[in-house]
Amino acid sequence: MIPLELLFTCLVAAGLYLLIVSLLLDLVERRLRLTAALPEHLVEKGGATITLANFVLELLFYVVIPTIIYSFFYYVFPFYGVRAGLAAALFAFMLGAAPAVMGLSLRVKLPVPYLLYQLFAGLLKLLGSLAIIAYIHTL
Repeated sequence: MIPLELLFTCLVAAGLYLLIVSLLLDLVERRLRLTAALPEHLVEKGGATITLANFVLELLFYVVIPTIIYSFFYYVFPFYGVRAGLAAALFAFMLGAAPAVMGLSLRVKLPVPYLLYQLFAGLLKLLGSLAIIAYIHTL
């Protein structure tokens, strides 16, 4: 069983990292105007509701699920530490996000800078979250 204190510590620390990085990446995305090449009717207008809904989804997929899975495998397999967290993040990214975005880019004409930025942002969020989760497990 996963200790609840460890679980909550991972959720709070990785959640704070995700919040900070998400806000910074949103700012960079607006400054670079990456959605300017997309049709207006496809881009959701920014606002507190959309930002909160996006953060909750990202929190689920970048923090909650990886925390539970890493906590389980931490006791089953003999891997631990930040390097194990980074390896798990790269593994998940290569099997999940990269093929999905590459497949989407072949079917839908989306701007390449936007797709590359989304891939980079997802990798950055996943690497940081899993590195924090793995580090907290070694304490």
